[in-house]
Amino acid sequence: MSETPTEVNHKKSYLYFANLDGIRAIAALMVVISHIEYHKVDYGFQRFEFLNLSHFGGIGVTIFFSLSGFLITYLLLEEKKKFNGIGMRDFYTRRILRIWPLYFLVVLTGFFIYPAQGSTTGFLMSVFFVPSLAFCMHMLPSIFDPIWSIGTEEQFYIFHPHIFKIKKRENILKVLIIICLSIIVFATIIHSMPVRSKGFEAFNKVLYYARFDNMMIGAIVALLYYNTKWPEFTFRYQKLFNALFNKYMQWLIILGIIMITLLDVTHGIPRADLPLSILSALLIANLCESQTSVLSFKGSGLKFIGKISYGIYLLHKYPLFLTFYLVKRYLPDAGPVSQNLIFYFGSMVLIIALATVSYYGYERYFLRLKTRFQKISQSKAATV
Repeated sequence: MSETPTEVNHKKSYLYFANLDGIRAIAALMVVISHIEYHKVDYGFQRFEFLNLSHFGGIGVTIFFSLSGFLITYLLLEEKKKFNGIGMRDFYTRRILRIWPLYFLVVLTGFFIYPAQGSTTGFLMSVFFVPSLAFCMHMLPSIFDPIWSIGTEEQFYIFHPHIFKIKKRENILKVLIIICLSIIVFATIIHSMPVRSKGFEAFNKVLYYARFDNMMIGAIVALLYYNTKWPEFTFRYQKLFNALFNKYMQWLIILGIIMITLLDVTHGIPRADLPLSILSALLIANLCESQTSVLSFKGSGLKFIGKISYGIYLLHKYPLFLTFYLVKRYLPDAGPVSQNLIFYFGSMVLIIALATVSYYGYERYFLRLKTRFQKISQSKAATV
């Protein structure tokens, strides 16, 4: 495998995976498509009958989680290797500057300006980064309920970097595997229990939305991939892992992702996120090897959408609901073809425009501050 495009000076190490912006873009667009279909009925429009595209959102979020666990882990390993340790204060400062400004803008706008709905409890849960609990308890207005997954990621960041204080990389891998399997086994046991009280169902739902297992799977693949490039210990199944970078295996991984996606949107698959997160993480590792990857997501359009994907994810329902309102009021008798063209293309234009304004007019200021706390800097415009 080719080496990662990394170069070191006395103060910083530079790292950039060009294909990963495209993954962000695809995942963000899948969420948008999902919500177009999901919210059609709220405005009296008919959904597509042959595919349940509302499931696209769960698939897109799973890809986001897997990517997040993968990339954060890779960057932590890189920092530990290059600088003999992890700067925890800098890590959390970077996370705050990347996530909090837009997150809290959406929370404050949603609860107090528009739609100015939601309970005080839901607001406090959002402020203290447990919006997934508020989401499960129906305390978040739907126009900004995507914040639930941001809370999940913030919870993950509380403990994940501390695992890398462990000296040996092999022991880090063991801890990641133990935590991941423990989460999966516990969730499986809870889900299969016959008790079905209202409180139990709520707990089961909250447990599902705490998608640490998806991020842990991304982290495990990242560590194995990093150790393949910079060996520190001998992995028992290294030959099998290396085979995943073969072009035929890559196509099998891609086919697996397509098949799971199709089955989920046509029939629904319980816990489809688990196999999907594994395959997504393996695909991400292959995309990091841009010289041998059978796919390329380096197109300027995908790169741009990936760059503004955080704004797309958090803000997209505002333009989407506006589009639904305008069509219902001014084009109620338009045919389904015309209406869907407006829903899919008109709302996409507005969503991308709003996310662009958010990125260049608001987020970028904090991203520039974030670079002051980076030892591992990305040489391009992508942000983690």
